[in-house]
Amino acid sequence: MHRGPPAHRAAWRCPGEQTAGRAQSRIPEDSHDVNPRLRRRWTWFLVLAALLLGAALRFYRLDAQSLWNDEGNTARLVERSVRLIVEGAAGDIHPPGYYLILAAWRLATGDSEFALRGFSALCGVLTIAAAAALGQRAGGRATAVGAALLVAVHPLAIYYSQEARMYALLGLVSALTLLVAERFARSFPDHQSPIYFRSTYLGLALCVALGLYTQYAYAFVLLGMNLAFAGVWLTRRPLRWRVLVPWVTAQLLGGLAFLPWLPHALKVTRWQPPDLNSGPALVEMAHALLTGITLPLEGTRYLFPVAGLLLALALARPARSRFVAWSCVAVTLLPLLLITALGVYRPAYLKFLLIASAPLAVVCALPLSRSSRLLRLLAGGLLLALLPAQVASLHNLYCDPAYARDDYRGIAARIAAEAGPEDGILLNAPNQWEVFTYYYHGPLAVYPALYHPTAEEATAWLDDVLQAGHPQLFVLYWGAGESDPHHYFEQGLAQRTYKIGDVWIGSVRLARYGTGPLPQAPNARVAALLGERILLEGVNLPRRDFAPGESVPLTLFWRAVKSPDERLKVFVHLLDGNGTLVAQNDAEPVGNFRPTDGWEPGEQLVDRYGVLLPRDLPPGDYALRVGMYRFSGERLPVTRAGQPAGDAINLGILTVRP
Repeated sequence: MHRGPPAHRAAWRCPGEQTAGRAQSRIPEDSHDVNPRLRRRWTWFLVLAALLLGAALRFYRLDAQSLWNDEGNTARLVERSVRLIVEGAAGDIHPPGYYLILAAWRLATGDSEFALRGFSALCGVLTIAAAAALGQRAGGRATAVGAALLVAVHPLAIYYSQEARMYALLGLVSALTLLVAERFARSFPDHQSPIYFRSTYLGLALCVALGLYTQYAYAFVLLGMNLAFAGVWLTRRPLRWRVLVPWVTAQLLGGLAFLPWLPHALKVTRWQPPDLNSGPALVEMAHALLTGITLPLEGTRYLFPVAGLLLALALARPARSRFVAWSCVAVTLLPLLLITALGVYRPAYLKFLLIASAPLAVVCALPLSRSSRLLRLLAGGLLLALLPAQVASLHNLYCDPAYARDDYRGIAARIAAEAGPEDGILLNAPNQWEVFTYYYHGPLAVYPALYHPTAEEATAWLDDVLQAGHPQLFVLYWGAGESDPHHYFEQGLAQRTYKIGDVWIGSVRLARYGTGPLPQAPNARVAALLGERILLEGVNLPRRDFAPGESVPLTLFWRAVKSPDERLKVFVHLLDGNGTLVAQNDAEPVGNFRPTDGWEPGEQLVDRYGVLLPRDLPPGDYALRVGMYRFSGERLPVTRAGQPAGDAINLGILTVRP
């Protein structure tokens, strides 16, 4: 005759779980429920509403912004075979799990921006469901609804749900790991079926393996989950040693699957100096976790005490599952505290906080299940206080160009519209190739630069490019301090071409250079003194007739009479007959690499400028003038032959032919 589970086994249940009667006595919506079925329906209706809201926010304008650099790497990597994806990830700083999954997704959906980002958006929506399930386990139906709504509108989660990278998947796997871990712990007593126990055992192992193969920041989830488990296990008497074996071995099984990749993972764990000290770093991470990365810190500091009060209310309330509650708190706080304490913070690490999107929501929603109506109303008010900042952050994400991703789509279209048929394109960072060629399919030659070149390597590479004879070069500078720390490429271009100008597009700087002969001596003497310290000895202008759309190659020959004591800018202006400015180039000397306050007395400089003539410039004669001005905008006076000559030097007339 079946006697039921032995008492010493039934007493364990889930770590931190109370018996059904004790749990329900503390959950107000269950203990005073006059119509449980109606409440359950409303709960699922509200969770469904949260899912629909979250889906709308994640898929809204999903392809409005261009893929940026890292997304371009994703797009190109998932085009490859499985073997080449794994090999490519081995040279990357991320494991291959996300890329392999996205490659399969791409086969079904295509490689458009919407399709590639759609997988992340789907992961974000599924994270809402996982947060609701965690909330149900931790506090009950009110916590489930609150957690689902919080994740649905979480700006940081939405931002990375609209990016073709692995961070939305990381947030989903984090929530699923905690959910499966709770189910696994509950399945341990013998009154659960062996099949159920084995399935959750394997589920935990699979979550661990998937998390490790998704992103290395998943280690925070494992640490937080195990600290919570240990805390709950140590508070129960008598200690149940036999539950440790399956708990540990399930995770070891997942870790064993990751073992082949461990040598590659160890290669990327290098220390870099932090970008902020501990205090500001903690503030910036907490701000990002609450409001995302599309809202300035100013005016939102009130959110920190709001979040602190919600945390205090959550910890003060006995949870249905202490394991879920404590693990959510641990996974939320550990990344912030450890990154701060270890002094390794960098803004790029903010995306790792996606592991805490669902746990944070559960923690903040736990007070909604307090037995006291007053405390529930207080918790609701605190949660509503988060809403204005989150709405503002989402508005910036969707509508403010200042927070837009780097617009490689627009850059490629601009080059295609402005470049001539023989021009060339240079990419200063070689890993721009993937995202740029995702958008650019034109005939121009594209040259990816060397990574961390020596001076000799940079010179040889530029020799090859310049010998190709391109009339103009379009150069994309991105992460120049990392790819070319000594700026060998840009300095070489400043000395061996005529820089026309540059413009910032997000964090990408698009520069334009004209090429041609490089005279080393003037063909026209000027002898004009600017201020009292700088002499323009002469200029070299190879010809004086040009067509619209061409660039004027002008070489200036400077001499420092005395050492200048301030930084000055050079202006090269082209004026029509009415004195209207029609073209210009303003910059510090030698492509901004030789500021005037570093000139030595008697030093001579060769300084080259390109002045781009508009394509619609009418034919006629135009006056060419040069000079210098302070950063305040005040021009330096010009003296010639000891006589004042205004504040600009007239270099004669240029003719623009039809």
